[in-house]
Amino acid sequence: MLTKEFKKKTEEELHLLLNASEDFGRFGKTSRKCSRCGNDFEHFTMGSSYQTKCKTPDCIEITSRGI
Repeated sequence: MLTKEFKKKTEEELHLLLNASEDFGRFGKTSRKCSRCGNDFEHFTMGSSYQTKCKTPDCIEITSRGI
């Protein structure tokens, strides 16, 4: 049973995460900050997938899978 309530990402937050992911892919870092809490983003690559998320636990994140 899920007891934690998760807030859905807004369209602006989704674009922020996608742009941060693109920065990590191109430059290996990003200067963008989380719009919810102001913390930095971190990026993880796992095979052909990746995850970009706020360093604050249970904040916003995006995961993309490859082919």
